[in-house]
Amino acid sequence: MFLSIKQKEKPYGINIVAVYTICDDLLISLGHQTHPQAQMTDAEVMTTAIIAAQYFGGNHQRACCVLKIHGYIPNMLGHSRYNRLFHRIPHLFQILL
Repeated sequence: MFLSIKQKEKPYGINIVAVYTICDDLLISLGHQTHPQAQMTDAEVMTTAIIAAQYFGGNHQRACCVLKIHGYIPNMLGHSRYNRLFHRIPHLFQILL
């Protein structure tokens, strides 16, 4: 089950939506705007990173695959491009702490 989320975490869909909503609302309240030409929003990048930590032991590539396959983030970038975006926004994660 390479692409499945742990079975004991049944309501993972609700958690994914909740994480995205919190990230998006936080960025909106801070007045943060994603670059207009970006294919993924910063909230989607943050959501992927948080889900990777929560369900996949920090494996971002696996989280990218699952979120794309299950339709949560249909415009998911390839792992390399996702990584570049992820490393551009570390300051946004510090705000969550």
